[in-house]
Amino acid sequence: MRLTVRSSAVLRVLRYFVLSFFLVMLQTVVLPRVFPRALPDLMLPAVIAAAMGEDERIAALFGAFGGFFLDAAGTAGLSLSPLYYMLIGYVCGVLIRFWLRRNFLSFMIYVSAATILTRPVVTYVLLQFSQPDMPLNRAVSDILLPEALLTVLAAPLLYLAVLLPLRSAMRRSMKN
Repeated sequence: MRLTVRSSAVLRVLRYFVLSFFLVMLQTVVLPRVFPRALPDLMLPAVIAAAMGEDERIAALFGAFGGFFLDAAGTAGLSLSPLYYMLIGYVCGVLIRFWLRRNFLSFMIYVSAATILTRPVVTYVLLQFSQPDMPLNRAVSDILLPEALLTVLAAPLLYLAVLLPLRSAMRRSMKN
C-alpha cells in the first residue's frame, strides 16, 4: 500500500500551523503589554475564518493546533483550549455549509455569537482556577466584557489575514 500526500494539503496544514503559532505568540507575549487586564482572543476569529475558507475538518484541526499552542504557552491549570477551538471550528464549518454563507457579515455574526455565548463561559472557568475569589460582577466588568469587545474589534483583521491568502490561492487553482 502506497501512501501519497498532496503538496497542497501539506502546505495548508503548514500554513495553519505557522499561523496558529504566530497568533499565540502575539496573544501571549505582545498583547499583554498593551492590554494588561483583558486580552482579545485572536484564535477564535481565526478559527472561524478558517472555517469560512476551508471545510469543518481543516478548521477543527487548526483550532486544535491553536488551542494546544495556547495551553503550551501557559494556562491556569485546565486545558480546555484545544477542545474549545476544535469544537468552534467544526460547528462553525458545519453551520457555514448549511446556514449563513461565506461573506464578511456572516463572519462577524459567527464571531459575535461565539464571543458572546461561549467565550465568557470558558474564560470564567479558567479564571476560577487562577483567581477563585474573584466575584462574578468584577469578572464581568474587568475581564469578560473587555475581552469580548476587543475580540470583536480584532476580528476584521484576522478575517483579512486568514481569508485573503485563501482567496488568492483559490483563484490560482481555478486558472490552472
